[in-house]
Amino acid sequence: MNIDVRDTEIIIDSKVLAFPASFSDLQDILGEARIVPKNDRANYYIFDKLGITFCDVDERYLKRRKAFIDKEHLISYVTFFIDDTELMNEAEIPAERFNGNITFFGREWDSLKKSDGSSQYFFCKDGEYRFAHIKAIIRGNDDESNYTDGRFTKTLYLTFAPERPKSTENYNISAPQEDCVTFTNLNFKLAVVQELMYNMEILKPYFDIYDYLKFKKSKAKTETEKNIKAAIDFFKNLPVPQKLANELTEITMDGGNEIYGNIAPLWDGEDGRFDLDEISPDELKCFPNLRKIKLMSSKPEKIITLCEEYNVEVTTL
Repeated sequence: MNIDVRDTEIIIDSKVLAFPASFSDLQDILGEARIVPKNDRANYYIFDKLGITFCDVDERYLKRRKAFIDKEHLISYVTFFIDDTELMNEAEIPAERFNGNITFFGREWDSLKKSDGSSQYFFCKDGEYRFAHIKAIIRGNDDESNYTDGRFTKTLYLTFAPERPKSTENYNISAPQEDCVTFTNLNFKLAVVQELMYNMEILKPYFDIYDYLKFKKSKAKTETEKNIKAAIDFFKNLPVPQKLANELTEITMDGGNEIYGNIAPLWDGEDGRFDLDEISPDELKCFPNLRKIKLMSSKPEKIITLCEEYNVEVTTL
């Protein structure tokens, strides 16, 4: 088996595996794997006869880098086991060793231009050297060559670590020059914004907490389960034009919605801070075409009763 490591993908005997990958992508190229849970958010996918193990990452890792596709495409780590397995978690070690060759952009590792102090390497594109989006760590004796008779001889770890693209969003909020919805319940507004901004993508600017804090030159902590005040303030002040409210037909609340991940990046969805327990008649009137709400609430009765009056079907999580 021949492996060639590229910028965002690896070539496996001429077949392309792009990262982040899904288990289905692996199956299409390599066949069936032994699956071992790593934790409640990730699995190991072990190809025992090939000497290769893949692993998921937490979706938040990819979202921080704007590389998230969906919950199926989370595989971003791969290890080719050749030697030096004593440092590894026994659960992830395949039964046999990798018996192929590994190159990088068709070249041996030692011939690549490296970044000082980094496991990332450069590749040449359009005459310029650029960082690859895959980091490589080689395990083995540094005094020994990485290749013997043209074959890679050390255990190799690859991590998909894409560089976050630079944002072009302007997060300065201007005074609206048109009719806008007046909200009295923030959690209802958040549910509406989820649909208009993240699902329908018609409400601007598209809010990303990491881009926003960089835009504002803020040092607010993002690795937190608590609500980030800067995010809450942004959504409180964000105008929602009535013309966009008229386009809303359905609201689907879920603890995994993007808006909640941007307010509290490490929130586990277990508490009821974003539950929608009340909507005022004046708020609901602003959405004349709303027909369905999938509700996240600890007290849904009042909302169900109100929505019946406006011909809005409500189901609860």
